[in-house]
Amino acid sequence: MSPTTMNRRQLTISLGLTIAALAGAPGRVLAALTGPWRWTRRPSITVIAVAGDRRIPLVQEAVEFWNQTFSDLGTPFRLGTVTVVNGAVPGADLQALSEQVLSQARRSDLPASIVRFPGDLLIVLSDASFISFTGYGEQRAVVAIKNPDLPPLTLPNVTHNVIAHELGHAIGLGHNADPALLMCGRPAPCRPDAFQSTSEHFFPLSAAEKARLLILYPLNWKER
Repeated sequence: MSPTTMNRRQLTISLGLTIAALAGAPGRVLAALTGPWRWTRRPSITVIAVAGDRRIPLVQEAVEFWNQTFSDLGTPFRLGTVTVVNGAVPGADLQALSEQVLSQARRSDLPASIVRFPGDLLIVLSDASFISFTGYGEQRAVVAIKNPDLPPLTLPNVTHNVIAHELGHAIGLGHNADPALLMCGRPAPCRPDAFQSTSEHFFPLSAAEKARLLILYPLNWKER
């Protein structure tokens, strides 16, 4: 089935490392029909936020963290250009998608309130209350971050690690069970308040996660 005949509004919602049983066009964002989520080109990033949202610089820091990680690993893959769009997505839409993440629903319709924005990787900075999540779709991914004035995002060092954590899912990593690591999460008891710290820093990755990234984005990675 060609991408023109697919329902581009379908979104796969998942916790952890997702096996993306999706139909993607060759050389586009999704890789093989079966296998882990990975990018086959540098994804353009669109940040959807109201003007002046204090999390916008934190998104850029998180993108730089991941791009430095890729550089240190020696892979040529990078997250792409970040564009900030002044806009918002209704809280009810994000709450519904977040609930589907928790229920581990495999597919859902991506609402028009999100579809209308351009970009391969959409990062929605919301003022609504929900559990922040990452969703995977046909040739795009969506990260949504909840209201920063709600705990535990009010704790020091938490918000930018939550953003980096969700970006970790958006590049293909799942959860682990070590609270000292960035990707700790369900079903382990790790929660975002574990990122609390008196010093601002990103939590590290495990050796296994770094090895996983090199499987997803090897040293000879090329855009398709």
